[in-house]
Amino acid sequence: MKRERLPIKTQLKIGVASGLFFAVSMSGFDYFYKEPFSIYKFLFYFVSFGLLMAISFRYKYTKE
Repeated sequence: MKRERLPIKTQLKIGVASGLFFAVSMSGFDYFYKEPFSIYKFLFYFVSFGLLMAISFRYKYTKE
């Protein structure tokens, strides 16, 4: 398999999209269990999960 690096713009899009999805999902989960909304928890989820996903998906693998 051939490994090539994705452009930084694509990595940022992946990180923002996945981080936002995860943070909104976790906020909805907290709302369902009647916990108050915390902007700090939301930002922590957004940044940490988004950064983790951006690092995880920085390479594109293609078959030769």
